[in-house]
Amino acid sequence: MEKSYSKNIPTLYDKDIKCLYPIIDGECSFICHYPNFLDEQEKQVLQKWLENKDYKEGKSISGKEIPRLQLWYQLENKYFNDKWKYRYDRWSSQKYDDILESIQLKVNNKTNKLIEEYCPFITKPKINSCLVNKYRNGNDSIKPHRDTPDSFGEYPTITGLSIGGKRNIVFRKIDLDLRNYNSMKKDNNSVMDFEMELEDNSLFIMAGASQKYYSHEIPKDFSKDIRYSLTFREFIQ
Repeated sequence: MEKSYSKNIPTLYDKDIKCLYPIIDGECSFICHYPNFLDEQEKQVLQKWLENKDYKEGKSISGKEIPRLQLWYQLENKYFNDKWKYRYDRWSSQKYDDILESIQLKVNNKTNKLIEEYCPFITKPKINSCLVNKYRNGNDSIKPHRDTPDSFGEYPTITGLSIGGKRNIVFRKIDLDLRNYNSMKKDNNSVMDFEMELEDNSLFIMAGASQKYYSHEIPKDFSKDIRYSLTFREFIQ
């Protein structure tokens, strides 16, 4: 499936790099797709590392099973969000090892370089956390959400590394409710929704006001392939 972008969103194409700059209420988001991130040896090492992990299942507050498997890493072993009422084992930090630290450093350096080149007004992150999601097949998904500002700030820079099968990430402009951050009500009048295909070994950056004005999701599809998503962020709690 081709990557789908709204004609109403300024878009920069630089060889294989694609950058989107949605501007809403005078605030700019930065969405960047960068392919072929790791060399073949690095990718093989990471793939083996991912395949040998014991992932955690979990349930939501409503008691429903989360349709994917997870592992959370934070350099100071901090819980994902201490302000949440309910605590789950999957949000307790695992210990970093040399492989993850090496990948994280490489991701942080590339993220900062892309920001310098394509969106220099954004503050460069100091990445200190990684959330790994394992999508076992197309039945696994993640519902529309925004990354919590309690843990990552109102304008976080989020870099995802995809390993394995292709999946689409879908962005929907929300009907912003400043009184309720958890509201994901879609703006039905929006002409700035879009989606991108996240293929094997690709980097994907969401920054600027992306978490303020958009929800993002990985919807279900018919894929039979396993996909790993490593989401790197600067944890601020």
